[in-house]
Amino acid sequence: MLFVCPICKEKLNNDTGRVFCPRGHSFDKSRGGYYNLLVGRGGSHGDNAEMVRARREFLSYGYYEPLRRALAEEVSSVAGSFVACEAAPLVVDAGCGEGYYTEAVYDRLSSLCEKPALFAFDISKDAAKMTARRVRGAEVSVSSAYGMPLEDGACSVLYNVFSPLATDEVYRVLKSGGSFIMAIAGEEHLFSLKEKIYDTPYKNTVGDKRIAGFTLASERELRYEFTLDSSEKIQNLFAMTPYAYRTSALGRERASKLTRLALGAHFLILHYKKD
Repeated sequence: MLFVCPICKEKLNNDTGRVFCPRGHSFDKSRGGYYNLLVGRGGSHGDNAEMVRARREFLSYGYYEPLRRALAEEVSSVAGSFVACEAAPLVVDAGCGEGYYTEAVYDRLSSLCEKPALFAFDISKDAAKMTARRVRGAEVSVSSAYGMPLEDGACSVLYNVFSPLATDEVYRVLKSGGSFIMAIAGEEHLFSLKEKIYDTPYKNTVGDKRIAGFTLASERELRYEFTLDSSEKIQNLFAMTPYAYRTSALGRERASKLTRLALGAHFLILHYKKD
């Protein structure tokens, strides 16, 4: 079992669908195939079912396939450097969403070892449920990036795709010399969408790429163009982005009237090594 107890931090043991720690805390595996290890926080968190559905539908069109392929190649290549000393290096997907990227990473890791050790988590229960169903070989939980249910120095590789960044936790759970891979939107990502919905469109802010305790080992830029040819596709893209809740009523109305949209994708894949 890859997890530690979110209450007392003791290692969790597995007992046919239930995990428990030496202090008596236990957590059942849901029928959806994931463990809910988010404790002390009532209510719903993260993306709701509608947002998860919109992202699943949009990603199924294949427009982000170049990013998925590039990320899976990067993660598997880095993980391969640990295989010589570890039968199955632990890889962590921090903020897995509905499992689109998780699935590709798991498939690539399967070429390195017979049974990959991949732990994926998301703060959204709806997202975790979808990932567990999509990637049967992964361990999946509902957890927060700011309190990962992992021991110190437990993982060799941790990756993050457009998710909140908790660098202190990333540093804690990575072993010495471990790798942190982050995919972020570049400055011009989806800029033409902003031109359609905002009076004053703005470029994304990338910011300082330095992270305390890490060395930036490599950086890959990915740019390409694609066209959405239906209102449904445009609305699914809009619904899965932060624009859905940051845009004014006027902007949302403008987006709802779009039926065809040419877009530019702009991503950065950053690979850091823990010092």
